[in-house]
Amino acid sequence: MSFLFLEYNDAQIKQRANTKMLYTTYVDALNNYNLSFRYKMLWQMHKDSYELLAKQHLKSAKREYLGRRSEETELIRENFEKSKAKMKERLSTLKQKIKKEEKLNKIEGITRGPKELVAIFAKINELGLDDKVIAIGTNSLYAYEARCGIVIEQEHLATRDIDLLNRKEKGISFIFNEIMTTKNALELLNSIDSSFERSDEAPYRFINNEGVWIELINPMSASVKQESFKDNLFEDVIPLAMKGMQWLQNSRLFKELIVGDNGKCAFMTTIHPLEFAIYKNWLSTQEDRDYIKHTRDLQQSKLVTKMIKEHMPNIKIEEEVKNIKHFKKELIDSYMEDIYKGDN
Repeated sequence: MSFLFLEYNDAQIKQRANTKMLYTTYVDALNNYNLSFRYKMLWQMHKDSYELLAKQHLKSAKREYLGRRSEETELIRENFEKSKAKMKERLSTLKQKIKKEEKLNKIEGITRGPKELVAIFAKINELGLDDKVIAIGTNSLYAYEARCGIVIEQEHLATRDIDLLNRKEKGISFIFNEIMTTKNALELLNSIDSSFERSDEAPYRFINNEGVWIELINPMSASVKQESFKDNLFEDVIPLAMKGMQWLQNSRLFKELIVGDNGKCAFMTTIHPLEFAIYKNWLSTQEDRDYIKHTRDLQQSKLVTKMIKEHMPNIKIEEEVKNIKHFKKELIDSYMEDIYKGDN
């Protein structure tokens, strides 16, 4: 089967670059703001009739006292408020610029991913969970094609389901712990779209009013009992035992800006494209795999390999497979023989 890649024109390349630069600046500024101003400063009257400068945590309400009211503590509070106002103004300006870029993204025709996918990863970016919650499955193609500056045929792209993997070896980010009040995965999804509800058929599946499925894959370690396992953010998602999941958990990460069909953007983290291709080739050989999925898996392995060969010159397949230790040798050998050396 042949694959058609449509390359971005100069205007689209420029628009993507501008959007990526602006969004990166915004996320960095937002994270800096959340870390710097996760508390407020106020004066508190002491029982002995003098005032103390208190730093109160916004989430826990815990207070830290910085000293009696004086020229020094008044200056501390004044500088704090000035810095906070300045950063808020900068964030507001960046948001306005991003709004303009969203319109240009649609005009230039670089909108690709589902808006729900982008909204989820925008929240992940905001909370510093980029290396904790990653996309797996067909949605990874949006990141790969974006890095290449190409458009692949629509028939190869994702359906209305989004698969997210909880990387259990990666803890919750400091930002998440500091600013979020959500206690579990469902509450996090509801903070993005309040219509998400847990499926009655599968406790790891969440569906919104538009029929979008989000499946949260919470891998179960062989040494951990399912009924006793908990993982903070994913404590309400039943751990699953899935074949080959250990390879996805240990894969190198790949992060790229994706632009949704509404013009909004976010950085999506997924697995490295070469390891995606190896995994998909293996998945296509599993006897219990649905035939339609089997065919799609094989096509995607070939598609991504072609993308790497033609548009990712920094990935040297023959050299890199020698250093991949978390895949069994027979998986890599099968990929090299059937896909890499085969007719893509």
